[in-house]
Formats: sequence, structure tokens, C-alpha cells
Amino acid sequence: MRVTSETQYQQSLLNIKSSYSRIVQLQNQISTGKRVQLASDNPSAMAQIMDNTIQDSRFTSDLGQIQDTTTKLQTGVDTMTQVQDLLTNIKNLALQANNVTTSSTTNANLAAQVNSSLNQLLKLANQTLPDGSYLFGGTASTKPPFAVTSTNSAGQPTAIAYRGSQQSSDVIVSRSVNASTLLSGQAVFQSTARGTTLYTGKTGASAGTGTDSATGNGALVVAHTLTTYASGSGVSAGASSVAGDTVIGPAGANSIVINDTSGTGSGGTVSLNGGPAINFTSSDTNLKVTGPSGEVVYINTTSIAPGFNGSVSMAANGTLSIDGGTTAVPIDFSGNQTLTNPATGAITNVNSSGIRQAGTDQVDYQGTSDLFQTLIALRDTIANTQGLSASDRSALLQQQIGDIDRSNNNLANTIGTQAVQAQALSSLKDHLTTLQLNLQQSTDNLQSTDTASAVVDLQQQMNLYQASLQISVQINSMTLLNFLK
Repeated sequence: MRVTSETQYQQSLLNIKSSYSRIVQLQNQISTGKRVQLASDNPSAMAQIMDNTIQDSRFTSDLGQIQDTTTKLQTGVDTMTQVQDLLTNIKNLALQANNVTTSSTTNANLAAQVNSSLNQLLKLANQTLPDGSYLFGGTASTKPPFAVTSTNSAGQPTAIAYRGSQQSSDVIVSRSVNASTLLSGQAVFQSTARGTTLYTGKTGASAGTGTDSATGNGALVVAHTLTTYASGSGVSAGASSVAGDTVIGPAGANSIVINDTSGTGSGGTVSLNGGPAINFTSSDTNLKVTGPSGEVVYINTTSIAPGFNGSVSMAANGTLSIDGGTTAVPIDFSGNQTLTNPATGAITNVNSSGIRQAGTDQVDYQGTSDLFQTLIALRDTIANTQGLSASDRSALLQQQIGDIDRSNNNLANTIGTQAVQAQALSSLKDHLTTLQLNLQQSTDNLQSTDTASAVVDLQQQMNLYQASLQISVQINSMTLLNFLK
């Protein structure tokens, strides 16, 4: 190809444009600190930078989720730890109440403190997170999980129900770690482990052989209906027998001993179940006789057989009620008598074979009381200084202290699980942070400008640009005379 002035001129312009473009590019790299900004700058590097940017965004998202999840886990651990501290104080109150020297005034103060702690527990159980969700509501986290459903005459809670979800809210973090952030309050505060049902009282009732479905605490009302006596002695039921007798038992389980000291039936002594003997006369139509355990019968001694001395077998029937006396069933004195609460459908199995006295037994469905029920029962037991014997009251307090310990152990297990999840998230966070830093370093290496090298290259391009301009001037000024020379 023939080289002409036009060809030289065009080549000169091309060199000038190329140098100027490179100068602009280098200046931009130096000013922005980025060596690759457009795909045309370095197609392969730009492709890698784009992939790195996407992965970096994923790391940022995962790390944000880890932080949010860790905050929820830590809030849960902190809250449950506060509950444990609260239970420790409540247990100390129960131990003080179990002291036989504790006065009625002190018991009233202790009961008030337990009630205050109960309200604190309710507040902690309804703890919220910064986003407004309830920590112990499970998947139903938009409303308070626990609510007071009934109160006593003093306005104190007597029942607290769970309104949240039984399913905890689980989060899968970074496609590898599963964490339970919003726990089911039922699992945390209402865990159960059914044991043998405990009867506290004087009736003689005990747990039957069947499996109960009732939970928490209740009361078994044993009522007297009819007392009959074996024939031969002339003794019969007194006027107040139906309403006033407290003795219960099948034929032969109870007896009275009559000694006609007069020989004519006009007077003597009578005792119940080996209890203290009292005097009777033939004019007594409603004589009260008390046995060694406090059991009572009212008898009519107007027809005592002359000269009768001996034991008279009795049969005292009665009824059982598990709903406060609203419904009752006859006692059959069997090893397992099934009672159903019509209001709830809950079943209680009673061994009625040993029932010997009317009265009300406290029933504790051991292991089924949730934490709220336990504290409500504890408060009422401490406050009830008249209705229970010292031994029965102590037995109830010991059982309630055991329920507190069981709930505390459940909290400890839950805290441990949450702590393990938090530790796993912490390890994952460290790992992802390291990966992100390495990725960002790789991107920086691909994209960042080597300033020193760029400055040297810019100087070279400036020199080349100046040279190209000078050559272009010479080409443009060439004449025929210069060419011939």
C-alpha cells in the first residue's frame, strides 16, 4: 500500500485519539480509585466483579439476619433468666411459709409477695421485642400470649390462659442453621410431666388406678348421705344424722360400742371407732358422738336394748364431687371410681375404698400444674392458715415447691437450647464475616487502581500524546518544496 500524506495524517490523528482516550481513562482511574468500571475496561474482570457483588449482597443479608436472630435469642435468654431469679425468690417465700413458727400476719405478707411475683411473671411472659412481636407467642406473635381469665374477690388472678401458638417460630439462617426465635409460651411456662395424683385431707381418698386427664389443682368434696346400724342394739340415726354425720364407710368399716350400764337401756356409755366414751340416756334423740379422727355421728338412744353391751356395725354412705358439689355420684368404695367434671370433661380417678370421713380434700394432679397455676395455688395455700392442718399445709407447700423446681429445670433446659443456638449463630457469623472480607479483598484487587503504576502510565501517555501532536503539526505543515528536499 502506497504511503501518502493523507495516510500519515490519518494515522497521526488515530494516535492522538488513542493517547487522549488512554489519558482520560487513566485520569478517571486515578480520581475514582477504580481500574475497572465498565465491561469494556476488562470484560473477564467485570464478570467476576459482578458475581462477587451478588455474593457480597448475600453475605450482607445473611449477616443481618444472624444479627436479628441473635438479638431475639439473647432477649429470650435474658427474659427466662429473670424468670429463674423470680422463681428463686418465690421458693424462698414458700420455705418461709412452711416454717411452723410463721404467724398469720407474716403468711398474709408472704402471700401478697407471691401474688406480686405472679404479676411480674405475667409481664415477663408477655415480653415484646423491638419490632413489637411477642417473644413467647410462637407463630401467633402479634397479640399477648397470656391473659388473666378469672380473678378472686380481691382482684387477684385465679386463672391465666395461653392464647398464643403451640408452634415456635423457626428461622433458617444462611441455609445451614435453624433457630427457634419466638418460642411457644406453653412449652416454656406450661410444661407438664404427669405424676401420681396427690390427695391432701382427712377423707381417706387416694389416687385410683386409672390415668387422670384433669390438670393443675382441684378439690374433692366428700359428702355424707345416710348412716344405718346393724340390728340388735336398738340404736338408730339421730335427727341431725343426714346433715351432721361425717363418718363414711361400707358396712363394718365403722362401729360404735354401747355399754348399757343401767341394765335397762335407760343409760350408759357409747363410743365411736374406739374414741372417747360419752354418756347416753334413753331420752337422747340426737346425741353427738365423735371418733378419734374427728369423725362424727348423731345417734338416737331412746330404744337401746336392755343390757346391751357390745359393738354395733355401721354403714355410712356418701357422694363424691369434683366440681365443687354441683354434680355428685354415690361412693362405691372401689379401688377406682371415675369422676368426670361436666364443665371441662376432665377425668379424675379416685380410690374410694379407704374413704372414712366427709370433708374436702385438696387434689394436686402432680406434674400437670403450669407455672402460673403453681404460683396461684402457692399464694392461696400460704394465705389459707385456717382451712388446713399443719401437716396438710406443709405437704401442699412441699409439693408446690417441687413444681417450682420442675418449672425452673424446664427453663434451664430451654435457656441451654437457646444458648447453643446463639453460639452456633456466633460461629456462623465469624465464618461468613471472614468469607465476606476475603471476597471484598478479591473484588478490590480486581477493581481498584494501582495508583503508582497508573501515574507512571499516565505520564508516558502524556509524553506520547505530546509527541503525536508534534508529528501531526509537522505532517500538516509539509509543502511540495519540503517534500522535494
